[in-house]
Amino acid sequence: MYMLKNYIKIAWRNLTRNKSFSLINILGLAVSMSVCLLIIVILIDQYSYDTYHENKDRIYRVHTTRYQQNNGETASSALPLAEKLRNEYPFVEESAALNSEIGGDVIYEDKFATGGGYFADGNLFKILDFSFKEGDPATALNEPYSLVISSDMAEILFGDESALGKTVAFHDKDIKATDIEEGNFETDFGYFTITGVLNPIPLRTHLPLKLLASLSTKKTLPEGSVLSNEEDDWDNVWTNYTYVLMQDGKGRDDLQYALEEVSEEIYGAKYEGKHSFKAVPLDDITPIGFIGNTTHVSFPKVVLLILSVLCMIVMLSACLNYTNMSVARALTRVKEVGIRKVSGANKKQIFAQFITEAVVISLCSLFFAYLILQLLEWGVKGLTFSQYLKISFENSLLAFGIFLVFSLVVGIIAGLLPAMYVARLNPINLFSKLNKVKIFKKMGIRNAMMVVQFSISLIFIISVVLMQSQAKHILNFDYGFDKENVVTVKLFNPDNYDRFAQALASNPAVSTVGGTSLIPGGGWNFGTQVINPDHPLDSLPSNFFDINSGTIDVLDLEIVAGKNLPTEGSDQLILINEKAVSNFNFGSNDQAIGKLLVVENGEEFKNVEVAGVVKDFQFLSPDREIESLVLRNRSSALGFALVKVAPENQAKTLAGLESTWKEVNPNSKFSYKYMDQELLFIHQVLGDVLSVVGLISFLAIFVSCLGLLGMATYTAQTRIKEIGIRKTLGSSVSQIIVLLSRGFMILLGVAIILAVPAAYFINNLWLEFFASRVSIGLIPIAIGVGFILVISLGIVISQAYRAAIVNPIDSLKSE
Repeated sequence: MYMLKNYIKIAWRNLTRNKSFSLINILGLAVSMSVCLLIIVILIDQYSYDTYHENKDRIYRVHTTRYQQNNGETASSALPLAEKLRNEYPFVEESAALNSEIGGDVIYEDKFATGGGYFADGNLFKILDFSFKEGDPATALNEPYSLVISSDMAEILFGDESALGKTVAFHDKDIKATDIEEGNFETDFGYFTITGVLNPIPLRTHLPLKLLASLSTKKTLPEGSVLSNEEDDWDNVWTNYTYVLMQDGKGRDDLQYALEEVSEEIYGAKYEGKHSFKAVPLDDITPIGFIGNTTHVSFPKVVLLILSVLCMIVMLSACLNYTNMSVARALTRVKEVGIRKVSGANKKQIFAQFITEAVVISLCSLFFAYLILQLLEWGVKGLTFSQYLKISFENSLLAFGIFLVFSLVVGIIAGLLPAMYVARLNPINLFSKLNKVKIFKKMGIRNAMMVVQFSISLIFIISVVLMQSQAKHILNFDYGFDKENVVTVKLFNPDNYDRFAQALASNPAVSTVGGTSLIPGGGWNFGTQVINPDHPLDSLPSNFFDINSGTIDVLDLEIVAGKNLPTEGSDQLILINEKAVSNFNFGSNDQAIGKLLVVENGEEFKNVEVAGVVKDFQFLSPDREIESLVLRNRSSALGFALVKVAPENQAKTLAGLESTWKEVNPNSKFSYKYMDQELLFIHQVLGDVLSVVGLISFLAIFVSCLGLLGMATYTAQTRIKEIGIRKTLGSSVSQIIVLLSRGFMILLGVAIILAVPAAYFINNLWLEFFASRVSIGLIPIAIGVGFILVISLGIVISQAYRAAIVNPIDSLKSE
């Protein structure tokens, strides 16, 4: 203990004596460490889901994959699966089924509360731990039209009154439990009885919800309000979820075996629509990979991995910076080490002294890193994706413990190499040069570390340039349709369209009105199967959505062959895009006109005729290739009105639209967005990612510059007498600057040779995810190389100039 106290005292003295060295190292470590602490906070948050469930080790959710393939995974499954597992497999202690097709307004007298949730059976409360404020979980979801609501919703509707037994109306609006996806259809589900009120969930959950309705209600709902009313529907694996509680001693392998048996029994003999099931432990639900139909928003595992790798690279750069400076400074401490060894200190004690210094600096850095972390947390909360992820930044004892351990590990890693080499110094040769140690044939260890730092910085700079270019490319993406001055209005009820469109006919600020089932370019799409009667055995997948004739004019879509859909509507006529003409082997666009197709229509197939061909436009998100598209014309499927307005006085125009809507559709709210802003919002998450990567890149560059500044300053200081002698012998200032800068420029040249191919390879990997992408040309590489050259030359030359202008009398007077 006495030795440790002595090590810390000496470390602190060295820290305060060498202020510039200490400041550079503490600042570099603190800045880098703060980002790593932020990632640690996010990791703690993402791995804290569902830890409060008593039987969490025995709980599983069943996912769906493609038949006998481990791909195309979704978190959803078939509705009858829960009952089949419970009845036929004794090791299944309990199972529960959920359906996600409920969410909207709960109305009580003149009050209403909005939220999403699930149809569920009462077994759910035997598997997952839900705490009830009011009601009995054993009976709460037994009867049809029973409703369990959150305490927040109960407070809005009933205040301090008891909610139990109250009758409420429910208007479904297809709002999801995540509150991200707001629906655009409204259906009256009738009246429900409140049978329970849930306490707030104490910790993070993968199943956020505001209400649960009894599953038995689903089969009595109006036709078309849910995907399927049938209790024995094995084809719908998209809107249902299955939870299983296994008996003690039984695990994942047992459940997976049962699921494979069920999959083979149900789907094995089918020709189409075949699925397999996959057992996923509760602990593996968050975080998870990229899968469909998730019940919550979280960071995918690969994103957490990428963020962690990026931040560790920044941390590595800071550690290299510390190591480089420490190895260089060790040359000034060889006398101290020699005296210690002559006085009896062994290698372990010398090693412990230098490791202690590194840990002390790391702990000092931790203090400042924590202060910087507060700013980073504030910045992250302002990002678009944060409002959906709802990351918790509450610092716990666990977080502080991890912070402390992380700081100690960073200190040990950063100080390991200097401590090892200083401990090996021979006391007989007090002035032996540490830099003679080689890790490459002609490159000392300090030079190698400088090259690594330069390379990391250059890779980051080139990556940021390319990311900004790609972001601008996406934000200025040409969708192939006119999105300017188009107001999208949610219909909630398809019948609202005709009244609204007719009322707008006399509005001089409105030029055209159209209807559509989704917003093109927003990333959403519907899929269907299309059969060409000329090849009846071939079924081709295609995207589709519904429009009316007005949408062609609103979006200024070009019809390259045939004619527009009829104004009065017809579900027998369709438009297709040029890609579909190619996929369906129709030959030319003109040859496609009048062709007959069979389109899947729910469980039935509909005969349709091609009325026209539209020029390809991007109805999917910009990162995807253009795919085949069928534009149907069913007025019952319309979900949005598209209103083309004049660019002048748009505030007045919007007020007029709202007034008209309330007049003709008084029972539905007026909900609108500008299409260009809606599509722009979709890309804000990309902007957030670029901001995060940009920050990390800036930190990597900043730390490298700190290291370069430290090394340039140190080199100039250690050669001050040599410079004085050279000036005395006639060397000019410019010659001395070249002398001091030449070594750094050689290292920078090596770094450029190594970093440019690496940057090309790394950036090509992520650019491959974009169908429409910028190219990795000479310009971004030249910008990156030029940027790091300017910074490096500025730092090195400035320090060399300071050393070169020192009067030789001052530098040599001690000799």
